[in-house]
Amino acid sequence: MDVIDSWLKNIQNWYEDAEHRNVESLAAIVSQTPAMIFDPPIDLKRSDAIAYFVDGCTKLQRHYLFEGKTEEAFSYLQFCYAKLQALASRSDIKPDIKRWSLKKLDMLIVAMMEFCQQQKGAAWQRESQQLVELHVTFMMGQNDLNLHTPVNHQ
Repeated sequence: MDVIDSWLKNIQNWYEDAEHRNVESLAAIVSQTPAMIFDPPIDLKRSDAIAYFVDGCTKLQRHYLFEGKTEEAFSYLQFCYAKLQALASRSDIKPDIKRWSLKKLDMLIVAMMEFCQQQKGAAWQRESQQLVELHVTFMMGQNDLNLHTPVNHQ
């Protein structure tokens, strides 16, 4: 069994075992996400792994926010955003994978902005503004690919 198969099996087991599911084990699995799941070619297995990664980060963010661990909660949004941004930045991925990544980044930046705006303090408000500026700058370099649907030329 390769590294991706092993990681995917671990996270799938976490999702399937509702009785013994705990956040610490999910956090361990997510933190051990193999970098190679984001490497082309993005086949069905890697696509599933990326989807589990994104959902795992979201679950952890919600859990830690509920526990009042604001910084830890926000770190999972940042971690997910960084991984997807790196994936979208690759020149060797298929256009549909790039487009999917960019659309997910759009959703994540909204979640991050909302998160920041719900926190108290000027630092969080500055963080929100800076996130938007950096996201806009990044997206400008992507030629609005997140806004277009592919045209099927047959």
